[in-house]
Amino acid sequence: MRPIILRISTLVAVIVACPRGVASQTLHFDRQTPVVAVYAETNGAVVNISGQRPVARRRWPQWDWDLRGPSFRQQVPVLGSGFVLHEAGFLVTNAHVIEGIEHIKAVFSDGREYRARVVSAEAGMDLAVLAIETEESLPFVELGRSSDLMIGETVIAIGNPYGYANTVTSGVVSAVGRDLRVHEGFWLRGLIQTDASINPGNSGGPLLNVNGQLIGINTAIRAEAENIGFAIPVDTLVENLSQMLMPEKLRRVRLGLTMGRMKTDRQFRGLAVDTVSKDSPADQKGLRAGDLILEMDGQPLHSVIDFYVKMMTKGVDEPIRLKYVRNRGNGQQTGTVELTLRPRPLPDGRLLAQKYFQMDISPLTTAVARRFDFENAYPILIVTAVAPTGPADRTGIRSGDLILQVNSATVRDVTEFSREMEKLSDGDQVQFKILRITMGLFGQIDRQLHFSVPVHIPPQ
Repeated sequence: MRPIILRISTLVAVIVACPRGVASQTLHFDRQTPVVAVYAETNGAVVNISGQRPVARRRWPQWDWDLRGPSFRQQVPVLGSGFVLHEAGFLVTNAHVIEGIEHIKAVFSDGREYRARVVSAEAGMDLAVLAIETEESLPFVELGRSSDLMIGETVIAIGNPYGYANTVTSGVVSAVGRDLRVHEGFWLRGLIQTDASINPGNSGGPLLNVNGQLIGINTAIRAEAENIGFAIPVDTLVENLSQMLMPEKLRRVRLGLTMGRMKTDRQFRGLAVDTVSKDSPADQKGLRAGDLILEMDGQPLHSVIDFYVKMMTKGVDEPIRLKYVRNRGNGQQTGTVELTLRPRPLPDGRLLAQKYFQMDISPLTTAVARRFDFENAYPILIVTAVAPTGPADRTGIRSGDLILQVNSATVRDVTEFSREMEKLSDGDQVQFKILRITMGLFGQIDRQLHFSVPVHIPPQ
């Protein structure tokens, strides 16, 4: 043991004898880690989402009136995160962040502040697309993939926890494919689990890999546990963007195309056509699933959101020129097709409620109110019948339930309900916010319930 002690003592003596500053001059490490580089590259595309959400408080001054009696409306501040997905001013955040917010505000790290509007929200996936008006091209986050994530790989989260703007944390992918129960009857599935610190206010912000690519959207934490956060995979976002931004969802028009990711096929790179609806303008012009769209009106396409952003500016019957390439097995064929958006009449929401959910709805007229023991008519929709074993019945919706919202949108009449119904596609999960009024032992019981009902469109 003596030689070892002697060597340690000698080493200590040498270190003590070194002039001040020698160690700092001889030891040098690269301080710009991947986390530093990713933050520097992407923080300009992350925004602070804020606003106020009205909450009803009963039996206070300044009353409003609803079916539950007098109530006081109080404005509660809401904070969250988001990020730029397209340079033209399109942002992504969580649907729960912007639900019910009045006057949404998006603030960038350099202090620029914009009023944001909701373009599309999918409550069942907890995703929302917002838009801001700007004349300049904004920095945006590049889409990555979540299908090839490795357990243990480094991830970076940027957001606004507790209102502290542009906070960065890092960690690893702890697990993939996690299912999380958000509230009664509502689950988020296939999530990424990470130990990167995610706190209230991080929701809607990006989860990035070491290349600065988006791999997830931070959405939830386990409040009773440390270092357990969850993110929606970026592949889920890409799959849903086609449904959330398709012209048929946002406007009463018909095109018939849903688009996928950018793909490379030999010397061509373009946007893959996922589906073509039968007898649609796209179908009648000969486009097919699997085609690669190379250009739109002479301009190359860079992402799925790029296609739909350009489509938003198109008027009804305005020409849309698409250059495409088709792999025919024995070679590739290129071509150009011109198609247009066609106007689509507003559907009858009552018929679609029967078709999709096997339930009947009606305005709460005087006659209907009398039938269900309400005192008088009111501008609200009521479920008047539910077919046994149908989609609505299986999820717990009952005759006499009052419909407050469909996918976070307030619906007060059949027209508003119809507008929400025309946005739906087969396989969607529709979120119903229901008011159920019953009589108990001690009087009237009012409960607000949430139901997630799948859309099943029967074959024609």
